Amino acid sequence: MRHDGVEQYIEVAEISVKHYERSGWEVVDGDHAPALVKTAAAKGRRRETGDN
Repeated sequence: MRHDGVEQYIEVAEISVKHYERSGWEVVDGDHAPALVKTAAAKGRRRETGDN
């Protein structure tokens, strides 16, 4: 998928396509899409246990 404000294309699960389309993303045909750059996902914050 691509977005006008973002240089990098993204790949999303088929179930998520409608959500991204509502946010302005456009589906790109696989034959015309540039190669995807795969990067590691950011690590989440470590949660501390204890009294809340």
